[in-house]
Amino acid sequence: MNGGPTIIDMRTRNAGNPDVQQTAQPPAAVAEQLMLEEADYTAPPEGVEPVSSWRTVGPIALAALATLWVGMLLWMARDSLAAMPALDLAQFGAALVAVPALAGIVWLIALRTSRAEAHRFGATAGAMRAEAAALEQTVASLAAALEDNRQRLAEQAGQLGTLGDSATARLTAVGRGLSEEIDQADVHARSLAEAAGVAQNSLSVLLATMPEAQAEADALTGRIEKAGLTASQQAAALDAQIVALTERGREAEAVAGGAAQKLAAHIARMEATSETAGARLEAVTAEMSAAVDALLSRTADAVNESRKGIAAQGEAMLAMIGANQAALDAAVRDSAGSLAERIGAIEVAVDRITGRLDHHRAASDGLVDGLQGALAGIEDRLARLHQQGVERTQMLAASISALGGSADAMTQALAAGDAMAGRAIETTDALLMALDAATREIDETLPAAVDRLDTRVLAAKAVVVAAKPELLALVTAAESTHEAIEAIAKVIADQRGNVDTLTGTLLDTLSTGRAKADAMGQMVDEAADRANRFAEEAAPRLIEMLLRVRDTATQAAEHAREVLGRVVPEAADALEKSGAAALRRAVNAGVDTQIAQIATAADAAVTAASQAAARLDEQLRAIDALAASVDTRIDVARTEREVQEQESFARRASLLIDALNSASIDITRTFSPDIADSAWAAYLKGDRGVFTRRAVRLLGDVEHRAIAEMYDENEGFRDQVNRYIHDFEAMLRTILAQRDGSPLGVTLLSSDMGKLYVALAQAIERLR
Repeated sequence: MNGGPTIIDMRTRNAGNPDVQQTAQPPAAVAEQLMLEEADYTAPPEGVEPVSSWRTVGPIALAALATLWVGMLLWMARDSLAAMPALDLAQFGAALVAVPALAGIVWLIALRTSRAEAHRFGATAGAMRAEAAALEQTVASLAAALEDNRQRLAEQAGQLGTLGDSATARLTAVGRGLSEEIDQADVHARSLAEAAGVAQNSLSVLLATMPEAQAEADALTGRIEKAGLTASQQAAALDAQIVALTERGREAEAVAGGAAQKLAAHIARMEATSETAGARLEAVTAEMSAAVDALLSRTADAVNESRKGIAAQGEAMLAMIGANQAALDAAVRDSAGSLAERIGAIEVAVDRITGRLDHHRAASDGLVDGLQGALAGIEDRLARLHQQGVERTQMLAASISALGGSADAMTQALAAGDAMAGRAIETTDALLMALDAATREIDETLPAAVDRLDTRVLAAKAVVVAAKPELLALVTAAESTHEAIEAIAKVIADQRGNVDTLTGTLLDTLSTGRAKADAMGQMVDEAADRANRFAEEAAPRLIEMLLRVRDTATQAAEHAREVLGRVVPEAADALEKSGAAALRRAVNAGVDTQIAQIATAADAAVTAASQAAARLDEQLRAIDALAASVDTRIDVARTEREVQEQESFARRASLLIDALNSASIDITRTFSPDIADSAWAAYLKGDRGVFTRRAVRLLGDVEHRAIAEMYDENEGFRDQVNRYIHDFEAMLRTILAQRDGSPLGVTLLSSDMGKLYVALAQAIERLR
């Protein structure tokens, strides 16, 4: 514990083997070597002696003695046996059975010795070692299964990571889609700016409709602001959902903490239940031991009383026989009649004594049979209790092992879940930042675009105002042309050739005007197309405006037709028809095309917005499902890890405590070779720490120097001390590695095993 040499190094150095070289091993190799020594170590049954030969020779000798006794008595009574009276036969039978019965009683008493108990303890220890080996094999198979489960959990963690990456890629694609849509909006804004630039040169006839266009622009600005507010609300909703996801993560962590506390409370209840069961088992064992001791005491007392009664009755019988013999002599001297009476009285007394002897013998036989049956029943009950205790211990060990494996798996799942949750949170933060950036960009771009649109509209107004003198000039030219036509009508007869020339010139002028009107209609169509992309409601007003333009043009054509009708009616009619038809076709075609394009653009915008909202909802649902799955896996992994840790700790602690109790037996034998039968009985009844307490008491009376000298001189004692210190330090390391290991370590050091460890370590200077 203090960085000094290990027990293995001390054992090697004290053995003095020059061939063994101490090489520095890496910590992992040393840990693996310690684990292999702890798993493969089995203490040799040094305290158990082999079965001696007197168990075979003793019964034979007692049987031979009983046979010799019976044969000798029969040989001595061979002549008088046939004529022997009934009383003498009873006495002869009692004497004949006395020695075999005593031999049997002596043999039964001799069977209950310390050597026999030691032999039974050796057999029990061997069975326990075999059972421990089987348990180690089971633990190895469970470890393999746990390793397989860990690999599967790692694969699942990889799958979760893949799902997280795919979710991140999807969110990135959504962000890119939003960026592309924003870029498209910017392109549309640029196109609108270009269209507004083109409209500066073609909106001279729209001066009367500018207030209405301003109102439509204001309405469009309001709609754009509403769209910005909607985008801000969606971003706020996304932020709220992300906050809810964070709260769910916190709630999952709180639930995991509560589950861990519940599991700790459940394990504490299991430990309390096991301690209660152990206490009850110890109480029942103590009661059975007390009952057996009391029964043995009563049996010994009854045997002693029976022996005393038989001896007293024998002495009384001998005394009575002597008195009867004296009376018989006196009666022989006195008279034969009184002899016959005395003989009759003696026969009556002998019959009474024989009946009592038979009664006592039957009672003794019944008592011995009852004791044997009671002892057999007690042994059966003890065996059943031992078997039940072993089975319950195995069940508890299996349960604790399963809990330890589950705790390890849960630890790995928790680590993977934490990493996955961190990646999910980072991805969500990145998405939130991208949405905030998009919102800010929209807020910054839309006002500038609206301002540019207002600037273009004002510029268009200025252009229309600037084009007003040209329109007036055109009206003046029309009036001058009307006057010229009137003058030509007056001199038509004289200047018909000039009229023809003037008619051709007028036709050319009208054709040029029609071409200009067509070009103006195209420019008006383009401007309407650009403007109607932002506001669908402006289309009816633009149609009305174009209809007004058409009416104005019709009126102008009619006026021109009236003026020219006087000169060339047919040409005026043809010009009116062709101009009206061309203007109607141009206006109607342009308006229909612009309305269709506006409807298509609006439908496309609504569809794109719906798709973006649907994709965002799907991503949010996927994130919620992934967070719920991660929370579930975190809870399961944490529970399994705590169960595995508790199971592994309880199993290793139980094995090390048994090894320490076994090692304390050998240490106690070194200082006190004679061990009382009561100590062995208490150990077999379940009190495994009886020898540890005895060793602590013995070492308290011995100086450390004497212990150190014995440690240096006695190789067997040195191996025993090294083994005890090695096992205790292994158990202490296991306890200190736990979460609440410090209080448990202090409790362990203050126990009898800890006191014995401190005494031995101080004696061999282990703690310096």
